[in-house]
Amino acid sequence: MKHNFGQIIGQINGLKYVLYRAEQVAPMNTTVLILGETGTGKDLIATAIHDMSARKNRPLITVNCAACRTT
Repeated sequence: MKHNFGQIIGQINGLKYVLYRAEQVAPMNTTVLILGETGTGKDLIATAIHDMSARKNRPLITVNCAACRTT
């Protein structure tokens, strides 16, 4: 399975592995938690997974957990 990942570009093995895993999880009917440092492109990975899924014609709902913290 090969997909066009749009705005995601890079040749580093770590990124290739993330994209490989995105292809694996996209067809599944499950919730996906994407973790990573600020600015690493988690939103791009989420969009790529959504665009490859059966739900691609439905809204993509994202949650910013950092914004949900209570003190």
